[in-house]
Amino acid sequence: MARHKFNGGIFIKNPYPIDKIKIVPAPLPSKVVLPLQQRIGEEAKPCVRVGERVFTGQIIAKTEDDFCVPIHASISGTVVAIDKQLTPHHSGLKSGCITIESDGKDEWIDTNFGINFLRSSKKTLIEHIQKSGIVGLGGAGFPTHTKLNNLKNCHTLIINGTECEPGISCDDALMQNYPQEVMRGIEILLHICGAKHVIIAIEDDKQVAFEALLKYLHNDKIKLQKIPTKYTSGAEKLLIKALLNIEIPSNSFAVEQGVLCQNVATTKAIFDAVELGRPLVSRIVTVTGSAVETVDNYTVRLGASFAHIVNLSKPNTNLHSVRMGGMMMGVDVDNLETMICKITNCIFVNNRQKPIKTQGCIRCGQCNLVCPVNLLPQQLYWYAKNENIDKSLDYNLLDCIECRCCDYVCPSHISLAAYFVFTKALHANKVKEQNKVNIARERFEYRKYRLARNKKEHAEMMAAKKAQLKQKMADDKTQKDKIAAAIERVKKNTKNNDDTSI
Repeated sequence: MARHKFNGGIFIKNPYPIDKIKIVPAPLPSKVVLPLQQRIGEEAKPCVRVGERVFTGQIIAKTEDDFCVPIHASISGTVVAIDKQLTPHHSGLKSGCITIESDGKDEWIDTNFGINFLRSSKKTLIEHIQKSGIVGLGGAGFPTHTKLNNLKNCHTLIINGTECEPGISCDDALMQNYPQEVMRGIEILLHICGAKHVIIAIEDDKQVAFEALLKYLHNDKIKLQKIPTKYTSGAEKLLIKALLNIEIPSNSFAVEQGVLCQNVATTKAIFDAVELGRPLVSRIVTVTGSAVETVDNYTVRLGASFAHIVNLSKPNTNLHSVRMGGMMMGVDVDNLETMICKITNCIFVNNRQKPIKTQGCIRCGQCNLVCPVNLLPQQLYWYAKNENIDKSLDYNLLDCIECRCCDYVCPSHISLAAYFVFTKALHANKVKEQNKVNIARERFEYRKYRLARNKKEHAEMMAAKKAQLKQKMADDKTQKDKIAAAIERVKKNTKNNDDTSI
């Protein structure tokens, strides 16, 4: 077990357990819709046209921003649309998308069949990972190559196999079915970061996955570490605290402290990219909930609709509520036509229920006890509710990881985390507007400085010209005086010569 603990967190029983975890290959979708806006970074620019035929694995959109990753076609077929569509995101805004209609052939673009990582430089491997479109598959979607580039003096590599949100089992299924590939991916990451130690963190309820990984554990640097099954244990900073007793400060990142944390699915994707030369075009997704007959994990192409795999789990005919991601930190979506993206690890399909009526806060303090990052949600709630951004920041609003533990234990059913998310958005907008004001002020002040500088330079230039003109006039007068004196001498000499001749 982990030697250290973090405060707070909650124990939530999986409401939809699976007797035997397996992975079901989903059929090839008839079409895919691929968002150009990744979770983090700028929107990619299409490099294909409507009507163009594309191959599986082909880059169809990219960006000049080194922070971002390219978008790959997940099926072969024809580009039928490049437009804006709704994507699964809290904002509910539309994003640019590329729609590809399948030709049913799944023809792959030519690949280099991977590279020998032991003979490749760190730079080469990181560039290859970026070109393969790999991001964090645990839910954050942070570009993997950026983490690797920002890593400083790495001493520990942590592979996150906790999958702490109840109901999700895609990572558990991956570890059970691809343990050798996961271990090989760890070797690649170890070669890149040069860490002295590797810890594979796995919750103690995943015994089959633990034994599967243990079978292929042949490196003395790598250690399998069980941790208690407790919600939010998979959060990066909390996991590091539990395993290493290292506190990652606010506004700081683990890579700056010499710790690299990667999700187990990301590790497998790195293996696919480096060893097999295949970009990230599919992932494992859990389909669960009260409205489906079978709970399963599916390997599905990115861009396929939720319905493509939900229908395989035989949903009932009731009215449904659909949620992408965990039951705690997921995103509610309107319908099953939403596209599967890189961060879609789970789809909850539940029978729709009447919303629970919210009551007033009774100041019980339960939310304070379960907060894993030691905030005071009760006090923070009052400031957030009144849109008092400054006071909310004083109570460390930005440290909130939006885990919704406070929501779960609140007897008044207040969506505390929703207030915190909204206030964060207000703060971000305020910062954005302040930046605009600062830029405008800087431009105005620079204009004043430039005008004053130009006026001073003009005055100095005119003074210099005036001085030059005076000097020239003085020089001209001196020259005229010299000429006049010379003429006078010549006249005098001529007169003297004439007098001598007489």
